[in-house]
Amino acid sequence: MKALSGMLCGIVSLGLLAMPVVVVAGAAEKPVTGETVVREAKEAVTATKDYTVQQKEAFQRKVQMELEEMQVRITQLRGQVEHTSASARADIQKSIVELEKKKELASKKAQEIHSATASSWEQVQSKAVAAMDDLRESLNQTLSHFSSR
Repeated sequence: MKALSGMLCGIVSLGLLAMPVVVVAGAAEKPVTGETVVREAKEAVTATKDYTVQQKEAFQRKVQMELEEMQVRITQLRGQVEHTSASARADIQKSIVELEKKKELASKKAQEIHSATASSWEQVQSKAVAAMDDLRESLNQTLSHFSSR
């Protein structure tokens, strides 16, 4: 809330600084009042907030879809483990357990996106991206080990 108030004050200050220019340029048209500047600043803040919400929702959908795809690949990997040698099976099963843990962590990070505030959005997004990158890399390594055996 403090960040929003600070941003609003900053926008209003910028608007007030620009007001003499606007008044001179549009003096023949319609005078700019403090109310106009405040209203436009509020509209700008609302538009920014709406944009952030849209970005969060799109990112969350993307992460969720990728998590679902990875779960399918992990399930397929589980099915293929039965067709490997006993020595390879133990290693791959251990890798699958690690993949499940990383998928669960990435899923938790994805859920945090929903409750992220405008001020915490970038940090939450960064942590979700890092968790997804780690999961993706681990899955690819496990798949490459599996296919090389």
